[in-house]
Amino acid sequence: MGQEPQIEMLLEDPPAAEPGPARRWSATRPGDFRSPAEVPWGEGFGTPGPDTGYALKLASQAQFVLEPDENRHNVESVLVLIMSARASLFGKAPSADDLSFALLLIGLGADASVPEAGISALKANRKYWAPRVSHGSASARRLVSMLSPELLRLSVSDLRHQLALGEVPLTP
Repeated sequence: MGQEPQIEMLLEDPPAAEPGPARRWSATRPGDFRSPAEVPWGEGFGTPGPDTGYALKLASQAQFVLEPDENRHNVESVLVLIMSARASLFGKAPSADDLSFALLLIGLGADASVPEAGISALKANRKYWAPRVSHGSASARRLVSMLSPELLRLSVSDLRHQLALGEVPLTP
């Protein structure tokens, strides 16, 4: 910006621009939390995890084969929900391990160790949940409420072992 013609300024004395002192902030608006103890917790609030949106990328890049009557978008919605819930429980962003867990839980990552009856039950669960979760938040909340912390804490190999024993979670 040019110098104002009516103000004489010497080049030897440039003005020093300094920021003013910081003002103290306090929670004065309705709904502001004044301490961590005031943050609501419990049913309906969940446990947010960092970067849960990364589950969308993982699900979109996942390779799996669907039945002819299934919709990939609907199945990805279930995968994202399961991955986000599991990652949030551990306080981390979704990972490839969470994707493997979610695929196995809905019958897309099952192998020869899981009996055919278990795979059929997992497919039936997937066909029930996928269109509902993708198109309704009430169904999504219901599915998440069925994902117990004990189930989500299982490793992929432990989940595979449970499925091999014939235990099928997420039955509607």
